[in-house]
Amino acid sequence: MKLCKQHGVLIDRVIPGSPAAELGLQRGDLLLSVNGIRPKDLIAYRYLTAEEQVTLKVCEKGGRVVSHKIIKGCDADLGIVFQDDCFDGIRHCRNKCVFCFVDQMPTGLRPTLYEKDDDYRLSFLHGNFITLTNLKESDIARILSMKLSPLYISVHATSPVLRGRMLGLKKAAPVLDLISLFASAGITMHIQVVLCPDWNDRDVLEQTVCQLAAFWPQVASVGVVPVGLTKYRRHLPKLRSITRSECSNLIDRVSGWQKYYRRVNGVSFVYLADEFYLKAGLPFPLLDEYDGFPQLENGIGLGRLFYEDFRRIRSRLPKKLRVKRQLFLATSHSGAQVLSPVVHRLNFIKNLKLKTLSISNTFFGPRITVTGLLTGRDLTRGLKGVRGEEILIPRIMLRQDTPIFLDGLTVNEVEERSGCCLYLVEPNSTALVETICMLGGITFEKADCSSSGKA
Repeated sequence: MKLCKQHGVLIDRVIPGSPAAELGLQRGDLLLSVNGIRPKDLIAYRYLTAEEQVTLKVCEKGGRVVSHKIIKGCDADLGIVFQDDCFDGIRHCRNKCVFCFVDQMPTGLRPTLYEKDDDYRLSFLHGNFITLTNLKESDIARILSMKLSPLYISVHATSPVLRGRMLGLKKAAPVLDLISLFASAGITMHIQVVLCPDWNDRDVLEQTVCQLAAFWPQVASVGVVPVGLTKYRRHLPKLRSITRSECSNLIDRVSGWQKYYRRVNGVSFVYLADEFYLKAGLPFPLLDEYDGFPQLENGIGLGRLFYEDFRRIRSRLPKKLRVKRQLFLATSHSGAQVLSPVVHRLNFIKNLKLKTLSISNTFFGPRITVTGLLTGRDLTRGLKGVRGEEILIPRIMLRQDTPIFLDGLTVNEVEERSGCCLYLVEPNSTALVETICMLGGITFEKADCSSSGKA
């Protein structure tokens, strides 16, 4: 029996009924090679296993090395899930961006929260934004040869000197040449601009958007998001938040650009984060103006999508709950603004009393107003006046697929400290209504239907 003395890729899970499960592969086994090649990341693994005939070399948990030959359909998945996507380690960011959120966090949080990745593979696989500043020639060649598209790129400013300053570098950081190279190869790119007042706003932003638009449609979208500033900025560059009047001026200016690009290219091209509209007290753009929400994960269009979801289900709302329920919906200040018209309409349902709890972020500071950055301690403090009540909380407060808040507290710990019963809700209107109906003893019929009303 040959024993494993090599390092391989740890198998985290095997999907039941998959080819890997039929072979007897298990969690804890090590994948040594695919067709004689050790993959360095999930991209290489998918490429190698796309063939109709695949040979896997595996080291079982007991140490025995075995080979498996698999004949399958082209591109059929083997059913192996890995713990990490970059088998040779994540490329970490070497920049010192003036606005970096990780540098603004207190000590004592989970170690993973302090990791700053700048890995093109995670950009392609998961939509993580990268700066392109640590790409090697071999990385560029691989992106071009494998046509890894789309990529998500943090630009912030197209001026090389200003971009270098914003990235915390001691030299200029040009980006347009590389964007041009990727565009010529047919690579689709989505661009992020973190807007820092007095740095890259006003005419600088206009220049950035204009120069990026020259590469449309390969540069498919530009998302502008406000800088997030916590209370932990000692010894960091001086930055300030955008004001309400500046938000209004920004929206007015960008609206003009969007009209131009819709006329010329058929899409808005540049999109503003929801926070700008909320701070300005202005309505979100219409659904069609988001062009399919290319930067939804960047907080751009979440509010409009929430309203659109509610519009579709509104005519199917129940008239009455079977069981009387008083429920509190815990959210951030920004979240409360979005939820207000929906909560107002839901309170027309008999036997339902729904109230919004707008919770301040004391953990990161009052300038952080988004729901996803509320912590367990923020929630515990915000629930002091409603002890014993039933609380709905958006699942985005928690680490993905876990019951853990950003500060390490668990849902159970918050329940014990607050004396409240927490119900986790996905951040969309349908999930909210389904949860309310479930607690009210009825089933919500969520079949789609159209309506001409507005939320």
